Amino acid sequence: MRPTVLVVDDERLFRVLAEEALSSEGFEVRTASTLQRARIEIEKSMPDVMILDRRLPDGDGIDMLRELNAQGQSASLVIVVTAYGDVENAVEALRAGAVDYLTKPLQVTDLIVKLRKVLEARGLRDRLALAASSSDAQHPLVAPKSPASQDVYDKLSRVSQSPLTPVFLVGPSGAGKQHAAELLHRMTFPVGNGDGAPFVEVNCAALPAHLVESELFGHERGAFTDAKATRRGLIEMADGGTLFLDEITELPEPSQAKLFKFLDSMRFRRLGGQREIEVSLRIVAATNRDLKSLDNSRFREDLYHRLAVFLVNIPSLAERREDISELAKGFVSYFAGRVKKRITGITPEALGALVAYDFPGNVRELRNIIERAMILTSGPEIESRDIILPDGGELRGKALPAFFSMPLGIEGAPPPAEVVERAYVARVLEHFHGKRVVAAQALGISYPTFLKRLRELGLTGES
Repeated sequence: MRPTVLVVDDERLFRVLAEEALSSEGFEVRTASTLQRARIEIEKSMPDVMILDRRLPDGDGIDMLRELNAQGQSASLVIVVTAYGDVENAVEALRAGAVDYLTKPLQVTDLIVKLRKVLEARGLRDRLALAASSSDAQHPLVAPKSPASQDVYDKLSRVSQSPLTPVFLVGPSGAGKQHAAELLHRMTFPVGNGDGAPFVEVNCAALPAHLVESELFGHERGAFTDAKATRRGLIEMADGGTLFLDEITELPEPSQAKLFKFLDSMRFRRLGGQREIEVSLRIVAATNRDLKSLDNSRFREDLYHRLAVFLVNIPSLAERREDISELAKGFVSYFAGRVKKRITGITPEALGALVAYDFPGNVRELRNIIERAMILTSGPEIESRDIILPDGGELRGKALPAFFSMPLGIEGAPPPAEVVERAYVARVLEHFHGKRVVAAQALGISYPTFLKRLRELGLTGES
């Protein structure tokens, strides 16, 4: 999507020249000659950047800037342009929320340079916000309950203590590899430590082959026909933080060689540049391909070994069913703020049906199912009938697999509590293959208390 710019100026010649020049540079440009017209344009959609004149026929541009800030609509970056170039005007504009201040007569080339500068700053700011919020939207942060998720969390926690070690995430599509990368970034660079480390995501499969080098390493002005200005690459933008290379196995072969060379020294040159640039960052690579299939692929073996210093397998959702309920509740909370309904939760029957489903699309499919159910439900809670599978079928009739059951006693009498407890604890031990520490954690009691209860129940001989 092209960056959008709203030019608000009463001089027609300036609007025409700015629109023509900025459009040729790849911006989507809208114009307005008055504050009233600018408000109409803003109501249609908030631009990325607003070039705002101070002296307009129906008022002062600074007043509208203050108005937008007061209404919480100041999502745009605002550059104030005026013929009054004194210090007091500049200070007033910056205090009102402008990111920069320019005076007329203004060269359009200067305006283009300024626009690219503020947009680049915005891009870095948005990436920082991504590390703090995007993960919650796509994959709610929940405490890992399944042994598989606990293992992933433990590995990420350990490698977070080594901020420059490359990490390779392997798992099926939709299982949460990006979430794992963002979680590792949070663990490595906690909020409040330092000035905030950038998290830059690159989908290698989406990069056009002829632009990969320019996108990753950047280019100098004049490096190729369309290189009209120097541009920092994504690697340079990730300096001091994390570079997430998703679908790394889809990277073109020539680019794999250049990436391998960069990983050896953490130094590179922009395309067309002579100066060597050194960065310090963590590379997190991810793939949904089976590692065994890489032997017969075009993915370089030496690059794989360079990236897979620390390998983490992300399990499918079917392998960690214990997490499904909390993930589903997390998605309900997230979508509750997006649909015009008062939905408080999800029924136990619906949760049971979800846990029984295999989710071939993993967490991404669960997210879609919950969003669809939030739209379909007519009550305060999501019910089983609201949960529609991708093939159009409903989850009704599917039951939660029984973890534990006991037959009734003589004449239908319920078994004694101690008998039920003994059988249940034995079943938990069986589920965790005799691992008592893990069983105690699952039961929510301390390990010494668990051992004491095992002796009381006569289960000390359990393996």
